[in-house]
Amino acid sequence: MRSIILTILFFVLTLNVWAQDQKNTFIPQPESVVFQDGGFKLNAKTTVFIPKAYAKALQPILVEKLEQEVGLTLEVKTSRVNVNSNYVAFKKVKDASIDAEGYVLEVTPTNILIKATDYAGLFNGFQTLRQAIPLGASTETAIPSMLVQDNPRFHWRAVLFDVSRHFQTVDFIKKQLDVLSAYKINTFHWHLTDDQGWRIEIKKYPNLTKKGAWRAERDSIHWWSRKPATAEEPKPIGGFYTQEEIKEVIAYAKNRNIDVIPEIDVPGHSKALVASYPELFCYDGETDANFEVAVGGKAPDNAVCAGKETTYAFLEDVIEEVADLFPSKYIHIGGDECNKSNWKKCPHCQSVMEEHQLADEEELQSYFIQRMNKIVTAQKKTMIGWDEILSGKGAKGATIMAWRRGKHTPELQAPREGYPTIMASYLHSYISRVQGPTFMEPEGPNSVLPLSEVYNHEPIPSELTEEEASSVLGNETCLWAEFTPTASHFEYMLYPRTLASAEVSWSQPKVKSWERFQYALQNSHFERLERDNINVAKSMFTVYPAFAIDQLHTEAIVYLETETVGFDIYYTVDGSEPTVNSNKYESHFKTKPKNLLKAGLFNEAGELLGKITEIRLK
Repeated sequence: MRSIILTILFFVLTLNVWAQDQKNTFIPQPESVVFQDGGFKLNAKTTVFIPKAYAKALQPILVEKLEQEVGLTLEVKTSRVNVNSNYVAFKKVKDASIDAEGYVLEVTPTNILIKATDYAGLFNGFQTLRQAIPLGASTETAIPSMLVQDNPRFHWRAVLFDVSRHFQTVDFIKKQLDVLSAYKINTFHWHLTDDQGWRIEIKKYPNLTKKGAWRAERDSIHWWSRKPATAEEPKPIGGFYTQEEIKEVIAYAKNRNIDVIPEIDVPGHSKALVASYPELFCYDGETDANFEVAVGGKAPDNAVCAGKETTYAFLEDVIEEVADLFPSKYIHIGGDECNKSNWKKCPHCQSVMEEHQLADEEELQSYFIQRMNKIVTAQKKTMIGWDEILSGKGAKGATIMAWRRGKHTPELQAPREGYPTIMASYLHSYISRVQGPTFMEPEGPNSVLPLSEVYNHEPIPSELTEEEASSVLGNETCLWAEFTPTASHFEYMLYPRTLASAEVSWSQPKVKSWERFQYALQNSHFERLERDNINVAKSMFTVYPAFAIDQLHTEAIVYLETETVGFDIYYTVDGSEPTVNSNKYESHFKTKPKNLLKAGLFNEAGELLGKITEIRLK
């Protein structure tokens, strides 16, 4: 009896100390987290109660995750709570303080309660509960008492996967949906067509996948330097999703509170489409255009003809099948980066311009986009387009995805003109850019987008009034796949920057903290992702070098920097491996040119956190 009492006392004391020392490692950061004394003991005797209406969707996910992560197979009931303690209850409520997708999570010594007004909120509350369960827990674990109150900042929290440049399997997509939903991302933008491949089965036009889904082998040559394919070459690279596979992904996503948005990219970025059905091209008869699926970045003659009625009839058939497949209210039609050089010479395009008194090819694109808008709305869907569709006369009723910055300001223009707007800034959200020093990262664009840049991004421009800002639906991060030929590399580019974007999209700015986010990754989420066999990048721990050669004094002047806080940089200039016994970086320093600099980031325990930066000072 005494040993039982001592065990209970130890358990209670441990929870009390833990609650006092507990640091918030939730991602995305909730509106409010209050830790309390004591905690809940999750064990094999714990009963779970789920509303009957949501059991079919939520129960399999809950059972699977608790078995995988805690080793517990718990009894799940759809009745009202009929026990006094040791239970987890999901409860649908009417509560004005809880928004759509929001929730309240309350952990006490006797029970765990998740309240929400909808399925999405209950699902999101469960994801927070999963993060509250200590790593390494097995069959029995203590969850500290807490009260979490949480609502999303935006209801569009999205990630784009480009599967045209490099195809990814259904199993891979589903694996990522599992991870994304765990961080409350609720929109999967599926970029299904582009110059390098058509990835969706359209039954009326089988050549789209028979030819358009496959390209010639060029993977050993830099993406932007590849020679076009010839008709005689084998076409082994590619793949596509059958309509049944797409339905499988949609159902999987729905249970995880993710809406799947298809993108059929026209009128530009359509080389795979034109290669499959050359009659959609501007010229009739003889032409020197290449009608093979593009093998890399350069894809001339990749726009469909905006002047032929047969183009619109074809696309109407395609959109009809796409609309039947995808239950989402949205269809994305692309509309970006259209090369209009052929339109300027095409008799069909010029005839339409004359007939409709269009001033130039920009207005012809606007005409094309407006025709597409009618096709999409006829299917009772809302059209989304990249911000180029604002050119000419725009496309009233459409939703704008604002990606360009600099001389183009769609992030201001679109909401000011009343367009529902999704922020997808290439400066802050294009995670196809490398995330550490370019010479230390896998092949990619010669441009760096570090984790901290993604995290510290503010989607709503300060120039917008409150009324204008109300048109902003949310935030999206985009992974373009030119340089991600493998599943492992794709994941490496996704994580952890997608987690940063998730917090930008969900959390109010006032609760965000780069230092807290960094701590949460280091002390919880890197391990959680690795546990789930995710190839996560740790480039945030890399040391960035900058140096100049002072030829007058024959010296190298060296600067070292890292995006993280709270750690120390140690370096050597003699080629030896740095340790905490090496030179500690305090400020820029001078050394001899041509020395081999090595630098690393170390924690208080003297452990190296990332890769060693190595560069010759010449």
